[in-house]
Amino acid sequence: MGSAGGSLRDFALAGAIAMAMLTLFLSYELGYIDMLLGPMEVYIHENVSGKQDVIIPHIEPEVNITPPPVPENLSFLETEAFEGVNMERETHGLDALEWNSDLAYVARMYSQDMIDRDFFSHDDPEGRSHSDRLNAKGIYYFNASAENLAMISYIMSYTYHARTGEIVNKTYKSLKEVARSAVEGWMNSTGHRENILYPYFDEAGMGAAYGPDNEKFALTQLFIRRVSCGYRGASCCYKKGYKPWCYMPLNCTEGICA
Repeated sequence: MGSAGGSLRDFALAGAIAMAMLTLFLSYELGYIDMLLGPMEVYIHENVSGKQDVIIPHIEPEVNITPPPVPENLSFLETEAFEGVNMERETHGLDALEWNSDLAYVARMYSQDMIDRDFFSHDDPEGRSHSDRLNAKGIYYFNASAENLAMISYIMSYTYHARTGEIVNKTYKSLKEVARSAVEGWMNSTGHRENILYPYFDEAGMGAAYGPDNEKFALTQLFIRRVSCGYRGASCCYKKGYKPWCYMPLNCTEGICA
């Protein structure tokens, strides 16, 4: 009996030491939870029988969170996402969209506004739509328009300590991965996909902003179908007095928008 009891105690002690040396983590990534190992590449399950108490020493989790890289080149992200959208159009036999700097400016300002005021909507807190924002910047030269929005986390994965639940590590996406996430999300959403694949859109602009507090990117893409009328000094559409695209406050007078 003494020998058996000693063996069991030795086994329990060995298990306690093994568990004390092993730090287990939970990782959250892409919507599901899986098990990741800590600094050791083994996972030991201890199955100790008997009445002996096994005391596992308390171990504080090692926190090793690398500060997020500062995304300095948002124009790169904008270009990557824009080119990703054009690749989708070309895959479906459509012409590529032409970059429009006016649209990109409005898109960029709106992305920054969503970050600064912490909202995510096609209408801003004052109720203004994307066409209102275009018109406010003097952009009237279109007869069709649309807007796609995305809010993408910079974080690729979290690692949690299994016992305390404390976040002990994070990994981050590259800007290419952020752009790809946005385009894939749009293509998997019916309305956003229709905007991307609308055959009559010919110009677009992409604008990005980053929020360091919540580690997220806001992306806005604006699409238009450009027309030769609808801007100050241009001829009105079709005939005198008929102004389908002379948006207020412009009016059609003597055949021109004025």
